Amino acid sequence: MLKLRLFFSLKNIFAFCLIITPILIFWLSFQKYAVNIPHWDDFAVRNSLAQMFQTDSMSEKLKILFAQHNEHRIFLTRISAWFIYQIQGTLDLKLLMVLGILALIGIHILFYNLSKKYKFPLIAFTPISFLIFNVGLFENTFWGMASIQNFGVIFFAFLTFYFLVFSIEKKHNYYLYFALFSCFLGIFTSSNGIIIPLIGCVILLFQKQKKHFLIWIGSSILFLVSFFYGFEKNPDKAASLNVSDVNLLVKGLFATFGSAIDSSFIDLNKHLDLSMAVGLLLILFIVLFAYQVIFKKYNIEQKNNDLFLLSCLMFIGVTCVGIVLARISFGIGILLTSKYKIYSILTLVIFYFVAVNSFSIKYRNNFILLSVLVSILFNFYTYIADYQNIRYLNQERICEQFVQQVSEKSFPTQGIMAKLQRPHKTFFDNLINDLSRPIDTLKINLRIKDKPTNYQLYNKQTDFSINLTSPEAGLYFILKSAKDVYLCPTKISGLGKKAYLDRNFLVNNILKVDNFTAEIDKFYFNDGKYRIGQVLVQNGIKTISWTNQVIDIVALKKEKTQQNW
Repeated sequence: MLKLRLFFSLKNIFAFCLIITPILIFWLSFQKYAVNIPHWDDFAVRNSLAQMFQTDSMSEKLKILFAQHNEHRIFLTRISAWFIYQIQGTLDLKLLMVLGILALIGIHILFYNLSKKYKFPLIAFTPISFLIFNVGLFENTFWGMASIQNFGVIFFAFLTFYFLVFSIEKKHNYYLYFALFSCFLGIFTSSNGIIIPLIGCVILLFQKQKKHFLIWIGSSILFLVSFFYGFEKNPDKAASLNVSDVNLLVKGLFATFGSAIDSSFIDLNKHLDLSMAVGLLLILFIVLFAYQVIFKKYNIEQKNNDLFLLSCLMFIGVTCVGIVLARISFGIGILLTSKYKIYSILTLVIFYFVAVNSFSIKYRNNFILLSVLVSILFNFYTYIADYQNIRYLNQERICEQFVQQVSEKSFPTQGIMAKLQRPHKTFFDNLINDLSRPIDTLKINLRIKDKPTNYQLYNKQTDFSINLTSPEAGLYFILKSAKDVYLCPTKISGLGKKAYLDRNFLVNNILKVDNFTAEIDKFYFNDGKYRIGQVLVQNGIKTISWTNQVIDIVALKKEKTQQNW
């Protein structure tokens, strides 16, 4: 009864409200901008389901579920998609995204349990929420396959380590078997899951759990043999490992670890340098923390808590090295993208845990309060900094559906594919004929840059504000040739940084606009002379206008990516 009263004290109620606030805001943002439109590898998931429904052989179905996808085995993604189809009668990609968010919540719960083991006050957990649930993770959050794969593998890795580390406690002996199941799911969620059994061996050897180690090593060998049975090297040459430039690799590793600190909204030129500096500091922290856990003697309960955090850091570290080796050939900038920020965020979370635990009681409360304030500002900053990226991603998905339905006429209309992929309701559903008919002239001139691989369209605005309450609101460019019509997303830029802090924007979603820009990639358009139009969407009204400007696209042939799926 006393514990219950303490938990429901005013201080804890306030802390609880703070903890759930970023989760609720994150969820509302997801509900607003997520769309059930497939993107890239989502089509592979759709095709896998179609293959499963076209065979009556159980062995063939299992083969498809565990089949290779690039360097991964995406069993978890496929089985989740199958369950969604059984419930919804279609492949609802938003539900795949929800499962990815549930994985984030699972990570959040693991850290909450750990904070209780450290005996932290509830308010100390607040920064964890504001760090994990930030929209800087938008690329994974709003992409069905990426969400469940990239968040899911981390959750199962951390869950496995949690079960293994605390299986040493007599009352939790059975945790070993939970860890084995979690390890299996992690391995068959993403390729970096194969790190899990190796780190598991380190944990059990470190704790001298000989019996558990023998069971673990036997099971791990079985899992890994199953993973590599019939494994083929990723045929995509662009994704091959690159170890030719050591200096670049080191810089890439620093940048990946520090990518959570994104200054691109304030100063794009300082983004890489700042991320590298933060990454260097975090790597130094990992080295010092590893030395403490491995070589220093201290309270066993404390050491087990630290061992769990070190295990998580080992997984993050090896994964980051893999990301750098596999992606550096695309340029160091790709390592700073939203897709990989989760690893930097989790490193910051672990750093925070260790820092709080290191302070004496005298200074701990002040550090926690400072961390709460900084994490709230960080979370708010991600919403401002990535606002246009999230809106652009939403527009991009809508335009991708337009390409399928109108430009290429490849949208499935019958058979199992039509059941799996249903059209998402969009603003252009009743405008298709109007978008294909240039009928009037817009009295403006767009600034057009013809580059080797793309055209850049720039629409400068003067004294213009737009209501962005609707997720589809914004400006879209129309490209119309004699044969084809395309709808293109635009990036919206506010009238300076202050526009995003203006009360009218924060409260009413009305943004003062400086310009709209679009990049017309010549790889994705057919040859032709395209007249440029635009459709402005706001307040439920769609206004179509046409310029007299024309761009002459000579389509570039893109080298077809080799696939094993």
